[in-house]
Amino acid sequence: MKTCNSSRPDFLRYLLLFLFACFSVACRSNTPAAPASTATHPPTPPIITSPIPISNAEGTPIANQPGFIEWVLLSGVDEHGLTAEHTLALLEDADPQAASLAEIHTGSPVIVLEIRNVSPQGLQRFYHVQTLEGITGWISDYYVRRQAYVFDGEDTTVPLFDRPRGAEIARLENVTPVTLRQPQDLDWWQVSTLDGNLVGWVESRFVKESPEKEFLLGNDDHAHPCENCPYFLP
Repeated sequence: MKTCNSSRPDFLRYLLLFLFACFSVACRSNTPAAPASTATHPPTPPIITSPIPISNAEGTPIANQPGFIEWVLLSGVDEHGLTAEHTLALLEDADPQAASLAEIHTGSPVIVLEIRNVSPQGLQRFYHVQTLEGITGWISDYYVRRQAYVFDGEDTTVPLFDRPRGAEIARLENVTPVTLRQPQDLDWWQVSTLDGNLVGWVESRFVKESPEKEFLLGNDDHAHPCENCPYFLP
């Protein structure tokens, strides 16, 4: 007598269901994830706390200047707002007779690496500095400006932003004195008010070396640092 094997259809049905489930899982695992947003904003550099060494004429450290690593402007503008020197020499040593390593345009930001007293009473100092391009050299404190001024000849105030090309956070009156914090490049610089209560980013073209009218109005044909003229290598 013939018997019917009823288990075979059930086996085939379960096998097909298993294969379908495996195929569905494989498809889901191979589906590419949605791409993450690529929009980024230039980060605000942290304020670095590091003392600036002060040395004597022989280069021996004698003290430290505490505080965050200091940025300053190098300037050939005199007390009357006239540009006496359009380019400034970075020297090989803390000596006015030392060889020139490079020349930079007046108004360029530099970071202070060391301050050297070259006279017994400390009346004459040289600064060891580094430019945004990484050029290092020595320059007399005569050309060092720890304080700058914001000015817009087409407005009465200058805007500050939370980051380069970011959101406006405040406006400063023309000729407000500021200290230079950490420039990002030749176009955007971070500044703070002298009391340190307001910090923001400003277009570098609004940061001036002198508050004098002759300089601010450009009557001496002064040119601010630009992409074609910030550095001149010998």
